[in-house]
Amino acid sequence: MANEKIIIADDEPGIRQLVKIFLTRYHFEVIEASTGQELLNTLETTVPDLIILDLMLPDIYGLDVCKKIRETLDVPIIMLTAVQGEMNVVLGFEAGADDYVEKPFSPHVLLSRIQAILKRRKTQPILAPSPSFEAAEEPQLHDENYHKASFAQWSYIPDEACLKHQNGKHIFLTKNECLLLELFLAFEQEILTREKIASVLKIDIDDPESRAIDVQISRLRNKLKDRTHHNLIKSIRNKGYLLSVPVRFFY
Repeated sequence: MANEKIIIADDEPGIRQLVKIFLTRYHFEVIEASTGQELLNTLETTVPDLIILDLMLPDIYGLDVCKKIRETLDVPIIMLTAVQGEMNVVLGFEAGADDYVEKPFSPHVLLSRIQAILKRRKTQPILAPSPSFEAAEEPQLHDENYHKASFAQWSYIPDEACLKHQNGKHIFLTKNECLLLELFLAFEQEILTREKIASVLKIDIDDPESRAIDVQISRLRNKLKDRTHHNLIKSIRNKGYLLSVPVRFFY
C-alpha cells in the first residue's frame, strides 16, 4: 500500500523540513511548496491525501489559496497560523479548511490532527444524496423525488447536486453538503441539534478533537451567502442550527 501523500505549503524552510522529517518517520510521503502558486501548480499533477497550508504565504494569502483549492478538490486542509484570534479560525473554516494549528506547534499535535482527519475520511461511508434516520422516533424527510427546492433567492436541484441563484450563479455541492442542505430543507425553520446533524453525516460527536460539524456548517453557509441573505443558517445558542427561511418543493 502506497504511503499517504501530504503537501506542506510554508515559506519557512525550517518548518517544512521539520514537518517533512517528522512525518516521514510515520510513513507519510511529504511534498514541499514554498509559495501559494507553487502549491497550486503541484496540485495540477498531484492529488494529495492532505494539505498543510500556512496562512501567511509570501505571494497569495492562505485563505485565498484555500478557496481556490476548494473550487476543484475536496482534499482535507489543515491551516497553519501564527495569527491569534477567533475570527481567523472562522474565516479559515469558511474558506474550506478542515482544521487549524497555531504556530509555534508541536509536531505530535500536528500528527494527531492529521491522523484524526484521515481516519474520519477512511471510515466515512459514501452516502446517498437523501438522508434518512435510523431511529423510529425521528421525523421523516420530504419525498426524495422532488426535482427542485426553492428558498430565499436559491433553488436546489438534487439530481445535479447544484445550487442555482436567481442571478444565474451555479454552485455545485459535495455529497456531505447535499446531505446537510437536504436536512435543513426538510426541517425548514426548525432547530436541528448537533446530535441530529452528526447522525446524518456519520460524525463522531464525542470526539473532542473533531470540528467536523462546524466545518460543514461553515462551508454550506459560505456557499449560501449573497447580498441579501448573509446567514440563512442561524446558530441557536446551546441548541443547534436552523434554516431561517421557508422552503417550497417542486415534484
